[in-house]
Amino acid sequence: MSLVIVMLTVGVAVVWSLVALHQLSSSIVHESATHLDHARRTFDLARARTLDSLQAQARVMVEDPRLKSTLSTEGIDEVTVADILGDLRKLRGTGFLIVLSSDGRVFAQAGADELRGLDLSGSSVVKKAQGTSEAVAGSWVIGGKIMDLSIMPVRFGPNLVAYLVVGQAVDQDILNAVADQSGLAIATAIGQTVVLSAPSDNRARTVFAAAVGQVEGTQSRVLEIGGDTYVAAIFELEQSGQTRPRLVVAQSLTQPNATFAMIRWMMFVPPILVIIAVLFAMIAGRRIVVVRQP
Repeated sequence: MSLVIVMLTVGVAVVWSLVALHQLSSSIVHESATHLDHARRTFDLARARTLDSLQAQARVMVEDPRLKSTLSTEGIDEVTVADILGDLRKLRGTGFLIVLSSDGRVFAQAGADELRGLDLSGSSVVKKAQGTSEAVAGSWVIGGKIMDLSIMPVRFGPNLVAYLVVGQAVDQDILNAVADQSGLAIATAIGQTVVLSAPSDNRARTVFAAAVGQVEGTQSRVLEIGGDTYVAAIFELEQSGQTRPRLVVAQSLTQPNATFAMIRWMMFVPPILVIIAVLFAMIAGRRIVVVRQP
């Protein structure tokens, strides 16, 4: 009977410890997943600020008298417009400027050589711009780059003569800023290909490459990579289409696990004390019985 009591006590103590450890591990993963979602919101906020700035710049630049008068001139050549865009881009100091023809083709550009001559009339943001006189914000994915932009119709009197595009690629600086603010590793991917990452070392890119191959949807997942444990999540960016631009966020669980290492050991203390107390009570009970025997 004593042996049965001890075994039951040990079993209950072991089960309690295992359940507590599982709950602690789940809590660590859940808390880390919350951090991943925070990093995504930080990234979205950074892009939203960029888009607001691009819209404001488009409203100002579209009224540039040199650009407006040149575009209203019949038969104007690409080089002339490109020179004007180059001067305006110098004032911005970053990003790119594009003039689209009224039918949505790239007529001239500054800082976006890969877009030269493209027909962007099928782009959702171009279609949206065709139905308004205001600056429209959106994004393109071209040449493996995610480009945030604003499009503003250029009118001469009542006539639409072109569209001005003010844009900026989602670059390393944005990722570095989000990574520094959130304390997590972050990357952009096109389909299954990692484009940019912060940090940009080989270790981080290995983690991101594994994540884009194993994680689907916004549900976070725990990954074992090179002997270390990570929790990662992938978020589809808006207007993804077939190119599937995605944000990948990952956090190593090494530091959180190390923080709670002492607590993990302490979870075994109450069950051990219970077992010792039971054994002590049983031994004391046997001695009392022995002493009372005639």
